[in-house]
Amino acid sequence: MINDQEIERVFSQEFRNLLPELIWQNEFGEYEVFGKYKIVPQKPGYTVLINDDSKGFFNSTKTAISWCVADKNQQYNLARDLLDYDNMLSNIDNDIFVRAGIANKTTDLALKESIETKLELKILHKRQIQSHLSKCLNRAKYLQQKGFENETSRFGSATTIKTNRSSV
Repeated sequence: MINDQEIERVFSQEFRNLLPELIWQNEFGEYEVFGKYKIVPQKPGYTVLINDDSKGFFNSTKTAISWCVADKNQQYNLARDLLDYDNMLSNIDNDIFVRAGIANKTTDLALKESIETKLELKILHKRQIQSHLSKCLNRAKYLQQKGFENETSRFGSATTIKTNRSSV
């Protein structure tokens, strides 16, 4: 019969072996990612830490985890793009919020029209940033899926090797 200590020993050994592949939330609400990264909730947003050293601030867990995936896979350009687009999106959201508030409170019709015109451009720019961020998130998702025993490789893609040997 196996006792509790034996089960705990086996489980802790297996858990340590799987740690580089796991994403889980600890009892403090922080995410432990791949045994290397820690995503700490802030108000608002999330900070990614490596060995208690801050590597970036993100507005969603999805983007923070995607950054960790890109960094783990040494896709540093993708990691930088995720951080940059996430920050740009946050900044433009704040800008739109403030300008819309000013436009709603003003009684000067010319000023209101000018602000609303600028808001339209800001909203278009926001959509472009969201599109770029979405593409980066999809690339990180692909990297993570590809990491699972290269599941994304397809069977029909193998090519046949031809030789120049002639039959005698």
